[in-house]
Amino acid sequence: MKKYFPAILISFLFITMLVSQMAFNGQESSASLLQINKVRHGHYEDQFTKFKAKTTKGEVFKLTKTTEPIVILNFWASWCGPCITEFKSLNKLVEKFGKNLRVVGINNDTEDALKAIKKVEAEYNLRFDSIMDIDGEFASKFNITKIPSSIVYYKGRVINFSNTEFDFMSDDFVELIQSKIE
Repeated sequence: MKKYFPAILISFLFITMLVSQMAFNGQESSASLLQINKVRHGHYEDQFTKFKAKTTKGEVFKLTKTTEPIVILNFWASWCGPCITEFKSLNKLVEKFGKNLRVVGINNDTEDALKAIKKVEAEYNLRFDSIMDIDGEFASKFNITKIPSSIVYYKGRVINFSNTEFDFMSDDFVELIQSKIE
């Protein structure tokens, strides 16, 4: 036992230091993440007031003129598997909340964008309009670097942001939307 004691003591001290470091860094990361989200949300809310674009159906769309309390900007592309996967739950969300919800897809295809959008709209029976972002103007304005990404607004204020595949029919998200429109 005596000959293993130093190794056990050193291992114990190392593990204690490692756990302590992880705990402190975790707290710092949480605080940093909150600050990043606050800045990001502020930027998205600023962009909300400036957003104006023409949908693929020719409708001029301004976020500030929408009558629905919930607006989702969904950044996607036809070649993006996770983007396509989201459409099933996004369509169900539109069906569920109808007049209280407006979804606008911002398509990031660069080649034959209109053709790609029309094909996806037909194939997946999309229940929302899309906007072409061929040159990445909107993705750039919103600092979107990864798709799928979705910004969810309630009366112009960001209530959710996701930059990964998202289940729009998850219990938590549906509950969030429901709480805002009641």
